Amino acid sequence: MEEDPMAVALPEDALAEILRRLPLRSLATSRCVCKAWCAIVDGRRLLLRELLPHSVRGIFLKYTDLDYPAFLSHPSMEPNILGKLNFHRLPGHWNTASIRSHCNGLLLYQDMEGLHVSNPATQWRASLPPPPPPHPDRLYERPHLVFDPTESLHYEVLLVPSSSLTTEERDEPSKEWPASVWVLCAFSSRTGQWEERAFVREGEAAGMASDEVLQRSNAFSQGCSAYWHGALFVQCNAGFTVMRISLSNNKYRVVKMPTDIGEIEYYHVYLGRSKGGLCCASFHDWHKLRVWILDDSGGTIEWVLKHHIDIHNSVAPVRRHVEENNGPWILEDANSGEHYGQHNLQDVNKDEDHNNNALVKSKVEWDSDNDNIVDNESEIIQCFSGYISVLGFHPYKDIIFLNLSLDRALAYHLNTSTVQDLGKICPNDYGGTAAEITSSFPYTPCLISDFPENKLEALVEG
Repeated sequence: MEEDPMAVALPEDALAEILRRLPLRSLATSRCVCKAWCAIVDGRRLLLRELLPHSVRGIFLKYTDLDYPAFLSHPSMEPNILGKLNFHRLPGHWNTASIRSHCNGLLLYQDMEGLHVSNPATQWRASLPPPPPPHPDRLYERPHLVFDPTESLHYEVLLVPSSSLTTEERDEPSKEWPASVWVLCAFSSRTGQWEERAFVREGEAAGMASDEVLQRSNAFSQGCSAYWHGALFVQCNAGFTVMRISLSNNKYRVVKMPTDIGEIEYYHVYLGRSKGGLCCASFHDWHKLRVWILDDSGGTIEWVLKHHIDIHNSVAPVRRHVEENNGPWILEDANSGEHYGQHNLQDVNKDEDHNNNALVKSKVEWDSDNDNIVDNESEIIQCFSGYISVLGFHPYKDIIFLNLSLDRALAYHLNTSTVQDLGKICPNDYGGTAAEITSSFPYTPCLISDFPENKLEALVEG
């Protein structure tokens, strides 16, 4: 990169506005003109607006008794995602891989080699050192990923116990839980190390150790987490409690779930980020969907019921619709080998000119407003007797993704009751009484290519 004395003839503000209007590839190339232009692009983070997540690419699904996740997506949406996750299925070696957490386009997954942070959209991957042994009373600690590219390209992983009380706390029924100072184990990409971090509680505790609700735990529950407004929200003790954890100031707050959720519903509450902010959803009486949004505008944090909908009549016509339409989305199943391991990871995204271009985008993307809408205006009375569960929220629209009896995935528009049939979600040759989806989340790709330092030169390769 050579210096050009005429390169910055314009004031920096004016030049930044000009550069901001360039197409993504041209903007990335402009960094190579001179050091001054490079400093403007990087210093004002001009590329981030295009590189950050802004659309749903598909839905990751994890099933009981299957070694690998599956990915449901529209076939026209490139590049391939599942084939680039670096799940190491080596010849002659048995392995499993499970996605443990996700945040703003990055995935945290675990295989026989340990924990890894990956950006499947750009094939970047980093392995984490082994965490320290857990506390004897907390043998199961769920890892949660925190990544906010608008603040920093560094990421953190936090281990949060899935059960509420230790043996010592159970022996002291008059003791508050959680403690006023909650010590958790955390990894930071800044240091490359795990360390204990103390989080100071703001507000009231969840309750006393003698409370029945704190005696509940379920290590196999989904244990959702979501990052919103600079804090990580984590479901604890089988979904009965949500913790708001701020890693910037080492403070946390207990957020109790809505008081009108029934006891059985707690195990099936889905926590996620939607268009309006942080939401949770559950079903009661089989087909009655309730969605709450977290309101912290008045100085207090409380759940406000936003939707209470009997969706039976809306989803019942799907059965008839399926007979006419198999659904536009396809299920990439890493367990069958049909959609996994057939390509060299370096060749997955090669275009017609054989360039490895991480920024290849589809010409046709899923139309979240119009694709494959199910006709529910028919005069024929429909009957649906199956179960429905939540697969996730669309982070940018008032849409919730639903699982229809481990058969179909649906996109349900909360404001209009419009239903879109996405496609089959049951892997081939999978079934039985124990067959179910244990965790799921919509995936929004992030096109940042290198971590923890973002070397944007990778954007202009090819």
